[in-house]
Amino acid sequence: MAKHLFYLTNNQLTASIWDKGVLAEGRTFDHYETGWLQFSAYLDGHRELDAFVLTDLIEEDFQRENVPHVAGGARQKMLQRRLANLYRDTPYRQASQQGREPDGRRDDRMLFSALTNAELLKPWLAALKKKSVVVAGIYSVALLSTLAFQKFGLGKQAALLVTHQSSGLRQSFFQDGYLRFSRLTPMTAWTPVAIAEIAKAEMAKTQQFLASTRMLARGAPIDIVVVIDAETVRQLMPLCPDTDGMNHHYIDLNEASQLLGLKRRADLKLCDPLFLGLLGSKRVASHYATFEQTRFRTMAQTRVAFNALSVITIASGVILTAGNVLDTFHAANKARQAEFETRGAIARHQALITSMPVTVTNPHDMKSAVDLEQMIAHNAPAPTMLIAAISHALDALPQIRIDEINWQVSDVDGAATDPAAAAPVPPVAAVDAAPSAALIGVPKKPFEIVTLEGEVVPFKNDYRTALESINRLTVDLRKNKHIQVDITRPPLDVRPSAKLESQAGNDEGLSKPRFSLKLAWRP
Repeated sequence: MAKHLFYLTNNQLTASIWDKGVLAEGRTFDHYETGWLQFSAYLDGHRELDAFVLTDLIEEDFQRENVPHVAGGARQKMLQRRLANLYRDTPYRQASQQGREPDGRRDDRMLFSALTNAELLKPWLAALKKKSVVVAGIYSVALLSTLAFQKFGLGKQAALLVTHQSSGLRQSFFQDGYLRFSRLTPMTAWTPVAIAEIAKAEMAKTQQFLASTRMLARGAPIDIVVVIDAETVRQLMPLCPDTDGMNHHYIDLNEASQLLGLKRRADLKLCDPLFLGLLGSKRVASHYATFEQTRFRTMAQTRVAFNALSVITIASGVILTAGNVLDTFHAANKARQAEFETRGAIARHQALITSMPVTVTNPHDMKSAVDLEQMIAHNAPAPTMLIAAISHALDALPQIRIDEINWQVSDVDGAATDPAAAAPVPPVAAVDAAPSAALIGVPKKPFEIVTLEGEVVPFKNDYRTALESINRLTVDLRKNKHIQVDITRPPLDVRPSAKLESQAGNDEGLSKPRFSLKLAWRP
């Protein structure tokens, strides 16, 4: 996307257009009333592009402080209050976090900066506003140098990045990979020899300033990286030899352009196109623009986002509709195919029935015979469930020994029964359902009678234990609602009318406490 880039210095403004990775030749306007009028006339033909204003001004201040670590709205209010206290006379101010303290409260390290002379921007921004040109952002070469510092791969060691622009010589000090401060020195010299002499003197002043402000301890190692044209590099290298802890690195403009990922230009003499190329090729958040200045761009971006969302929604609806239509078409085809297969199956079934030989018994009678056989088999008595219940109850009573089991069936269980339960009313038969046993004369499932005879061993003349064992067996069997239990012969007859007799010295009859139980299984 094309961008309209404006490079603003203390003396002039240069307007260039960035399009498809190429920076067009710029047009320069002086910082006087005639220049402002020419700039306003120039904007008449360039209103459609958003404006990106890159400032390279002497009046830019940097303050590094620690603030409490808070989040959310409280953080924003705290930073705004601090910015208002530091820079009351300018709206172009910002705060950026540069890590946290490793100890104590772990406060946030913040870099506060501002363009302290707002009057320098006023005429140019007023012209943009008057011509309804959307301001995308206001940027600073000093803050943008952080991106260049990363591209050069200089690491986290203390370093001084020196660049030569049309505005003068800018020196930006970095520590731990973060910008600490930046200063711009105006220059009137344009020959490589004069530029080299001024650069040497200014770099020495900056080193003294770093030592006096204790940003850098005396004797601490520092890398000085100079980005300047090749001829000036040749003049500067003999003037600035490396010393203990001070290493000089020189990057000519063509090499710097390659490191920043920009297209090479043979006519590079200053770093201005490098910073403009960074701003044009990268998506960088605005440094100093106020909300009022970027409001129209924000609204335009929101409108574009809503338009894109509308297009995506409509496209999704069309795709879903097309999918539903396709699914409906496939479902109709499957329904027609199923109907065709059903008709074929019915035709084959009718043909098979027609081709079968005639039999004496029709299929309906055969079905009735099968139902009758199954009904008789279901009603036939079987002692399986009753014997299983007896076995389960005897598992917990190993002292009871069964000597004899008699099993028989009966129409009655010998006890009073509910007439409704003994002869239930047969249900009304459904159409084509198998008739009930009562309707066709098949007897209902009979009662099962089991007589158990046995004894309790070992006995040891302990009638109480023998009686308790039989009673426990009776209780366990009666837990099954289908079983009725009667003790026909207890191990000991405890009735008041019973007669107890024995012969002295003859305990043979008392040593076998035999018992007899009658169990009736209700189907």
